[in-house]
Amino acid sequence: MRVLLASKHADLTIGGVQSWSLTITAELRRLGHDVVTWGPKMSRLTGRFDIGILANVGSTRAAIAHCDRVLNVSHGIIPDEAPGDGLLHAFTSEGVRDHWRRQGPIIRQPIDLQFWSPGPAEPQGLVRYSYRGGLVWLPQVADRLGMPYRHLKGVTHAEAREVLRGAACVLATGRAALEAAACGVPVVILDHRSAYQGPLLAPFGKWQMQQNYSGRGGKEPTPELVWELVDHCITYGSMRAHVECHHDARQVAAEVLACCNC
Repeated sequence: MRVLLASKHADLTIGGVQSWSLTITAELRRLGHDVVTWGPKMSRLTGRFDIGILANVGSTRAAIAHCDRVLNVSHGIIPDEAPGDGLLHAFTSEGVRDHWRRQGPIIRQPIDLQFWSPGPAEPQGLVRYSYRGGLVWLPQVADRLGMPYRHLKGVTHAEAREVLRGAACVLATGRAALEAAACGVPVVILDHRSAYQGPLLAPFGKWQMQQNYSGRGGKEPTPELVWELVDHCITYGSMRAHVECHHDARQVAAEVLACCNC
């Protein structure tokens, strides 16, 4: 089949929507499908597609005319993720679906488990895996835990994987948290964008899966709370099995095709 994956920032490689699209693209191509990624900042879209999988439909609606079937996937709760009227909808978590008060299946963030995998490195150090700033007191938390600290950003996936494999615990949200968990590392859901998301500190697990691993519904992060939760998650250990169960890219790609009645 010929498949189109459209999103507002398809020309970029950073962000959850783009990572979702790129991972699904790779898996569908592995299955033998002809897949094109497109966004409104790219050249004019031409040709016909059997399936169009659209995010940010307010910006990608022009793609609908090129597709025999369309699935609109909402990835979050910001205005760009609002579901389009008259389309078949899916959502990346229960929290997103509830926010938009719509109906539709859940298609979670896909992770390439062959790439994001544990390695032989000895676990050490507290790593924040995020391109965002804030939380300037995290080095002090690491020092209290007797660990070196690193803020991981602006790196390739291969570089990130090597650092994650050697971490004792990773602080992250969204897809970054899943990549770390797939590497067999204890993960704490943590970010600083409380202005519109709400408190953003929570343990990694099924409850946060329903919130896209955003931290929403958790607690306002403080040095003391982060220290306690890091210690707890290190004791709990790897969440690799959780990612294998719920986020295997091969399983998620099959769910995408099923939603499109393929």
